[in-house]
Parts: sequence; C-alpha cells; structure tokens
Amino acid sequence: MDRDPEGQHVMSLRLSRVLRDIGVTKQMVARRRRTYSIHEKMMNVITYIDNDRWIKNAFVFGSQSEGTTTLGMKSDRDILQCMNDFSVIIDWADWEPGKRCLLVIKNDRSPPQHCCIQIVKRDCPLPETLNNVNAKWDVEETMDGRVLLKNTFIDSVIKQNFGRLFRKQGPSRSNSKDLDYINAFRYNGPLFECNFLFTRPKPGHWPRPEILTKARHCKTFLVPQGHAESDQSKLEWRFSTSLIERLLMFDLNILKIQVYTFLKILRKSFFKPLVGDRLSTFHFKTAFLFTLEAYPPEIWQERNLLQCVINCLKTLQRWFNLRHCPHYTISGVDLFVGKLRKWEFSLLSTVLSDMIDNIMDYVSQIVMDQIGERIVDKSRAVSTRYQNTLATVIYCFSANIVDIFDIYLYSTTKRNNISKTKNIIIKIQEILNESDIRSELQHAVKWMYQYIATMAASACLHWNQPIPPDIYRLYEASLDSDLTSSRLKLASMMYCSGQYERAELVLAYTEGLLHADVWQFSRCPGRSLPEPSERFLQKAYEIPVLEVLKRHVACSVVFNSLEVCCVPWFLVYEMHRTIRPKDFHHRNPIHEKWIDLVVIDSKPFMFYLQYLTFRQLGEQERRREALHKLHNYVCVESRGRGNIETALHVLGHCYELENQYDVAWTCYRKSLKLFPYNNAARWHIMRLLQQS
Repeated sequence: MDRDPEGQHVMSLRLSRVLRDIGVTKQMVARRRRTYSIHEKMMNVITYIDNDRWIKNAFVFGSQSEGTTTLGMKSDRDILQCMNDFSVIIDWADWEPGKRCLLVIKNDRSPPQHCCIQIVKRDCPLPETLNNVNAKWDVEETMDGRVLLKNTFIDSVIKQNFGRLFRKQGPSRSNSKDLDYINAFRYNGPLFECNFLFTRPKPGHWPRPEILTKARHCKTFLVPQGHAESDQSKLEWRFSTSLIERLLMFDLNILKIQVYTFLKILRKSFFKPLVGDRLSTFHFKTAFLFTLEAYPPEIWQERNLLQCVINCLKTLQRWFNLRHCPHYTISGVDLFVGKLRKWEFSLLSTVLSDMIDNIMDYVSQIVMDQIGERIVDKSRAVSTRYQNTLATVIYCFSANIVDIFDIYLYSTTKRNNISKTKNIIIKIQEILNESDIRSELQHAVKWMYQYIATMAASACLHWNQPIPPDIYRLYEASLDSDLTSSRLKLASMMYCSGQYERAELVLAYTEGLLHADVWQFSRCPGRSLPEPSERFLQKAYEIPVLEVLKRHVACSVVFNSLEVCCVPWFLVYEMHRTIRPKDFHHRNPIHEKWIDLVVIDSKPFMFYLQYLTFRQLGEQERRREALHKLHNYVCVESRGRGNIETALHVLGHCYELENQYDVAWTCYRKSLKLFPYNNAARWHIMRLLQQS
C-alpha cells in the first residue's frame, strides 16, 4: 500500500468509519471511562464502610477502563487491590513505628523489574523472626535468617474464598474468566529502574511534559509474580507502573485510541490463534507507545490510520528480529522472556511482514465485530452504529446500576442490623462532600432507608406492635430509589400487617407507573436479564443514569431474614434454597451470596401481592384478573428471563390457593428443570407430595 498512498488514505478513512460504527468513538470511550471510574470509587466506598484495613484502595485497569475495546472483543476487567495495612520501605531509615513494614530487597543479582520482600518488626526497625509471622502467610526463611514473603503468601485464604473456581494466571487470582484480581503492595513513588521513562532520551512531543510531571507522582505497585527464568521466582515480586500507563492512555485522542484498539483486534484475530496469549495485549501496547513517541505528531491523522497501524507493526517486527521487547517505563526488561519460544520469532516476523505488505487483505478477513464484512460493504446485514452505540450504553448503564445497588446488597447479604446500617449511612455522609460520585452515593442511601424501614417494620410485626410514623417516613424517603422496588416493599409490609386496603392503593399506584419501556433489572449472576426496549435504550443514552433509574427501571425486590415478617410466608422458602450437599457444591461463594435471600422481580411480585390482597378483600373478579396477569407474565412476557424460578413458584402458589394442584405441580417441576440446584421448588414439591 506504500506504493498507493491515495488508496491507503481512502481505506484509512473507511476503516476509521468502521471503527466508529462498532463503538470506538469519543463519546463511547468517555462513557466507558466514566463507568469504570465510578466502579473504582464505589469499590473503595464499600471497602471503607467494611472497615477492611487490608485493602483500602482498588484500581480498575485494562481495556474497559481505558475505553480501548469493542463489543466483540469481550474484554475482561483487571482489578488491582492495594493491601494498605502494609508500608513498603526501601531503606531502614523509612521505618515507622506501629506499622507492618515490608523492606524491598534489591541487589545486582535481582532480575530486572523484580525484588524480594522482607518482613520487618512493628516495634523496632529490625528483621522479623519466623516465629512471629502470621501462620497463614506463605513465607520462607533464608540461610542468613531473613523472613521473605512469598508471592503466594495469601493464596490459601483466596482459595478458601473462591473455592473450586479459583484460578491463577500470572499475578492475578480469580474465580471468573471475566475478572482478574491482583493483590498488591504499593510504594509512593518510582522504584529503582522505574525511573526509566523520565531519564531516557525522548523526542519531547510525547509524552507531554505536564503528563510526565503527573507520572512522577504515580504510585508503583509490587505485584505477586516472579521472573520467568529465576530459580527463586516464588520469592520475587514484580514492579508495576499501571497508574503511569493508564495516565498515558488517558492522554490519547480518539484517532490514537482507534489505532491501538485496531492493533488489539489484529492480535486477537491473527496472532492469538498462533501463540495464544503469550503474545499479549501488553506487547502491542508497548509497541504502540514507543511508536507514538518516535513518530512526529503530524502523521497521527485519520487519513493515515492504516499507516500508523503499520508503523506500530514495524516496531513490533523489529523487536521480533532482535528477540527483545523493551518495557516502556522500566529499564532492563525484556517482555518476551518467558513468553515466546525461539522458533516462534521467525514465524511471527513472517506473518507481520505479510500483514504490513497486505494489510487490507487481513482487514477484510476479520470476523470480530463483522469488521471484514463492513470494510468490503458486503450486503449481509451487520449491526449499525446506532445499534452498537445502544449496546455499549446498556453495558455501561448496567454497570452503573450494579455499583449503586451494591452498597445496599452488601448490607442485605451481610444481614447488617439497623444499627450497623445506620452507621454505614453515617460513613457515606462523611465522605459525600469530598467525593465526585456524590449523587450516586446519595442515591445508594435511598435503598438503605428502604432496608432500615423494612427491618424496623418486621421487628414491630414480630412483637405485635403498631408501626410508628417514622418507619413510614423512611419508606417515603426511599420511594424513588427506582420505579417500583421500594413501593413494593411498602405494599408487602402493609399486606403482612393486615392493611389490605392501603396495600391495594399502593399496588394500584405502582402498576400505574409502569409503561412499555420499563426495564426489569436484577442483580443476580446466573440469571439472564430481560431485553430492554429500544426506547429504553434511547433514554439511557440521552438522560442521566439516576433519572433513568428513577423513572424507567424496576429493580428486583430483595428481602433477608431480618425482614422476614414483611414477606408473604410462602416466599420465605426462597431463603432456604440450599438443601442437599450437591447444592453446596454448585454454589459460587463470591457471586451467589444472593441465594440465601428472597429475590423476586418487580412485576411478578406486584401481581402476586395483588392476588393475595384481593383474596383477603374478597374481590374475586380482581383476584382472577391478578392471577391472569401473573400467568401471562410468567408464560409469555418474561421469556424465561430474570428470576424466573421464583416467579414460577409464586404462580404455583396462586394455583395451589385455587385448588389447581396439577398446575402448581407443573410450575414447580418446570422451575426445577430450569435450575436443578439451589432451588426452593424442592420444598414445594415435597409439600405437595405430603398433601397428596
């Protein structure tokens, strides 16, 4: 293509358009970054209210937080958790009394980018002895008496938490293919060879001086990974400059983001099938950063997009020929060590040569995000830019709701009592003025009011006491947490306290709020969400998240055992889904804490409450109408999505009350067929068998 610059310019403009069509636009990059900025801050809020001294700060790194991904790429998330109960020092003079200090051991024999960590006494600046170290930690005593911390030092604790789903890859420990956790220590400044970015010669136009100034103040992390060719790799910790790298990525304009994103698409499409992830995204990012630094700023234009990609590929090819890949911010590092085999360099270099010479042939073969079809304008239907934009919007919108909802879910799954929940609210209010997610935190508190109100009302009902006005005021303060859930909890409390007429009014008002574009949302991994309507997606794109949440989202209704007197008795079975040893084996200890709660989607719960209320009021026609609406929801409208098993259970209960036991049996059997484990349907089937 070098011989046809005009043709290359035309194809660059077409590729840029295709990348915009699949969501690599300035607006969508900004939305992804904002989403994960909120996610990062919300995680730290939960850590703060949990009084977790070990982990005070979490950071989200990788493609999602940078905005350098597409829908088809299906990028995971990297979450680095700082263990802030430890203070990293590089000199004995830095020791502070009362802190658990870790001394960085680095000498001429240490591999590049790596060090060992020695445990230091808390009461004096002396090495810690083996008999004083926490028995759960994985440590090793050296010949000279030093107690060194292994990079597996808390793996046993993590394995216990993650159970059979525990997986380890490099420095990450995870229980999901979509999420990598890295537990790290931090040092407030650059460590040893991490000054490389600031000391080596550079052309000067990029990174910009102001970015370099900020980078000097970034923290360095020590992550649990030894050198690939070291004989003591289990004792080594690797330096990570992830914050500097994120700072550099956030300084890029949309054209540069497109170039880097496309490089990742090329890697996944053509290099991953050859060498897997051993030639990683980080290798391509490093080539991109060095190319960005080396080439003049005027070439980074949309009409030169393909040439910019080729320049990055040439940088990578040069490293293949040298069999050496430098690190962008740390000196003395070869990123190919422990990754690629000798015979693979010539293979990869050959592929790169062909790709550089025939770049458009490769572009036309890309399956991901239908890029190949888009670039050659094939007639086969592809998703439009509008559809991809809305798909990105709902992805980010869902993540925003999860973050706001999780503070409430954290309290509910932990079964925090009223006093603890009030203390959480106080803690949140303490940090409101200093937080740039103030509105999200204020909204999260509304769900906490709902939780306190239901706990307090449940206690009153348990002791046969009247429900005082202050509980109703708490319900009122929580009513617009979303469109329905707080109102339904209020109606449930009224039904359980015998206030059937008032419950009827609340349910009628709640049903009147529903409209065609309401989206039912559930925070239950393992359950597929209902499909949002196109008009809902438009709202999510145009209107602020919190406004959409209040007017257009019907969240699931959640109860725990402290709210049990405000739950219709039949639903209490949902708190006891785990019955057999097989059920325990099929539980995810991290993602399925909700299994011990009552979780029911808003619409079926509303119809169920209406049925029960009209039955108590003796309104037979309206009772049958409510049953018809519940049946239509479960069998037609839901399309098997959401917490469908619980919806089937309440439908079955209604048919039991109608003395149609065969239909009830069918509901419970269908539920058990959908979810064979951790399903309260077993209780209902056993009940029916005992009655027959």
